[in-house]
Amino acid sequence: MTTNSTTSRSNTRTRALWDLLFCKRHAALDRPFSSFHSDSSNLDIIRAVAVSSVFFAHLHDMLKGGHALLGWHFAQMGVLIFFVHTSMVLMLSLERTKLEGKALFGAFYLRRFFRLYPLSMFCVTTAMLFSLSRASNPIYYHWKWSEYLSNLILTTNLTYTRNMVGGLWTLPIEVQMYLALPFLFLLGRSRSRILLFLLWIAAIPLAILQLHTTARLDVLGYAPCFISGVIAWKLSLSVPRRFAGWLWPIGFVATWPVFFFATHQNDMYFRWAYCLVLGLAIPWFKEINFRPIQTVAHVVAKYSYGIYLSHIAVIAWTFALPVPTAAKWAILVVLATVTPVAMYHFIEHPLIHLGQAASTRIFNARAKVQLSNLDARPVVAD
Repeated sequence: MTTNSTTSRSNTRTRALWDLLFCKRHAALDRPFSSFHSDSSNLDIIRAVAVSSVFFAHLHDMLKGGHALLGWHFAQMGVLIFFVHTSMVLMLSLERTKLEGKALFGAFYLRRFFRLYPLSMFCVTTAMLFSLSRASNPIYYHWKWSEYLSNLILTTNLTYTRNMVGGLWTLPIEVQMYLALPFLFLLGRSRSRILLFLLWIAAIPLAILQLHTTARLDVLGYAPCFISGVIAWKLSLSVPRRFAGWLWPIGFVATWPVFFFATHQNDMYFRWAYCLVLGLAIPWFKEINFRPIQTVAHVVAKYSYGIYLSHIAVIAWTFALPVPTAAKWAILVVLATVTPVAMYHFIEHPLIHLGQAASTRIFNARAKVQLSNLDARPVVAD
């Protein structure tokens, strides 16, 4: 009788363990997915507006020979939009991979390297070669090899090095934030949205501390901006998209005054508030279905990285040409269009594809092996 009772309890524990492991292995099937997809027109609009704000603000300042406050607002707001957009899109990317454990981290970091570095390295190297070719002319700045290396690996904020390419200052911050995004994804996927809001609140004192200590940790100063994108993704898992798509441009523009009240003296507080407001607004709007806006936003968003990295050099070089003003504008339109398109098709897109292929071959294969091993031994824990 005792033996049968012991055996029964053992079987019960075994079944409980099996149920626990089964639920763990298949929990991903029950997880909600975001209502946004990689081809979201709403997200294309965000990215297109971001790069356009930066482009036209810099164009205005370079033509006027100074920095207007309104231009500064648009340029900085464009960067903030990029930060929120980037973190949300990367949450969607991590969601689509359906990877777990080391494979999730490895695939993410490998794809990010091929997505960000090749084009920035090309632009930095071009600036270096141009500098070397002008080394004998004192008008032009001659970059040091140590500066080139820091720009190449995107550590300029850590080494206090001048940026060789206009707009490059944001990329080291993005790279350093990439280290944390997979952890934020796992946290947001398995925990309540309240925890992400608490994390955003907790990031504020760290950001304030960074403002009064060292610029080397400026990634902490922008952490609330990136977390706002994670919050937008988390909300998109559950909140209904109540508002019509044609209202999205209006809702998007309605968030801008939050940052436009900022001044140079206290702008970081407004940056954090603006990013949170934008992150809270994104999930509630249905996809806009007006074809002309969809097409324009998609094209601009597609080439936005090349536009961002090349536009200052293109503008400066064009308006330094000894040609009539009308010719300068015609050349600017051509170069501002052709340059990012060429960089995308010859550098950016092929290397993105290479990174995707490499991560799929390496990490998806490992994930399949791990899954097959689990299927062969279902009682063994991960």
